[in-house]
Amino acid sequence: KAISLESMDYPLLGELFYLANKHYLDTLKDSIVREVSARKLVSGQVLEVAKVAEEHAHLEKFANALFQICSSFVKDNHEATLEMCNNEEVGEENSFTLHRLMARASRTQPRPPPAPICDNCKHVPCLNGERLTVHNFVEGSQIAHSNKSYGGNVLKTVQLDGSWVTFVYVNGNPNRQYQWMIQ
Repeated sequence: KAISLESMDYPLLGELFYLANKHYLDTLKDSIVREVSARKLVSGQVLEVAKVAEEHAHLEKFANALFQICSSFVKDNHEATLEMCNNEEVGEENSFTLHRLMARASRTQPRPPPAPICDNCKHVPCLNGERLTVHNFVEGSQIAHSNKSYGGNVLKTVQLDGSWVTFVYVNGNPNRQYQWMIQ
């Protein structure tokens, strides 16, 4: 069953990343990093997230993703960053965290925009040219059949039942469905 990472706070994501790292669950680790990287911070979250990143510095990919979104906030929101600096007392714990964050932000390169999710196959990167499998099946996607006996027509996937995919020809009768087995 798929779990939603969107509703999880940063400390919980850190603990989940730790467990995924401990049990060699690379797909889960990548999902957590993608989720964190896609988030946008608001002013009140920056110091909290920077502290989580410092606490999880031993989990390099996770910590770097957190530091990246913090650094992006600092670079993109000068007024809010100045306000944070104004609200912190010199020498306090948050002051040290903020100072380290500012130093890190000055060294951070802007991150490239995330690759768009393909409208057809719903994957990043797009699976154009890849063979259809049970693992990359997406209902409603259009695929080109490479077998010339099918006329090289474009097919639209309807459903997957075990290893059997049901499809219709895009330029054919939409009520006429066909099936074939995939791996």
